[in-house]
Amino acid sequence: MWPYAFIKQGKVDQARVDRRKAQRFPVQHGAVVIAAIVAALLLRDNFGAAQVGYGAVALSALVASAGLLIPVPALATACGTAVFLNPLLVGLIAGSAESVGELSGYYLGYTGRDVLARSRLYQRLESWMRRRGWLLLFVVSLIPNPIFDVVGIAAGALRYPIWGFLAVVWVGKVLKFLVFAYACNAGADWLTGVFGL
Repeated sequence: MWPYAFIKQGKVDQARVDRRKAQRFPVQHGAVVIAAIVAALLLRDNFGAAQVGYGAVALSALVASAGLLIPVPALATACGTAVFLNPLLVGLIAGSAESVGELSGYYLGYTGRDVLARSRLYQRLESWMRRRGWLLLFVVSLIPNPIFDVVGIAAGALRYPIWGFLAVVWVGKVLKFLVFAYACNAGADWLTGVFGL
């Protein structure tokens, strides 16, 4: 009897439309990927080491922050490229990309709070997030640590304003990467001076 209730309400037709959209989704993304590969092949002579280096920093930072469990050495990539490229640009690009990548944890918390709700660490961070949200976001984005994803999930679960989240996280991440980029650049200069390389 229940299928007839769905037909009367028009939900079966909506399910067909949603299924069609879901079937077109991989095709659309596949077309975008193919177009990007073709564009990269056609424009490969127009890119030098500087553009590839900045792209590698951005991709490394984005994957490191978007993948909740994928270990990617974004700080090491930024440090290594800052020796050869402009440390200011390396810090800005890496900090911006990592800020955007942190939206994955925010979105996870926004859509389903029960992901970590039983964890004692999550409960403590959520209470801190309720009291001093911007300060907690700034501190955990400024200092390299593994708990930022939990804080991002708590921010999303508490419906922290997304633009406020991005602004505070961006400032902390950019400052962190600028410090590392300039420190690596200065350290490389010092080491080459000491060893005469």
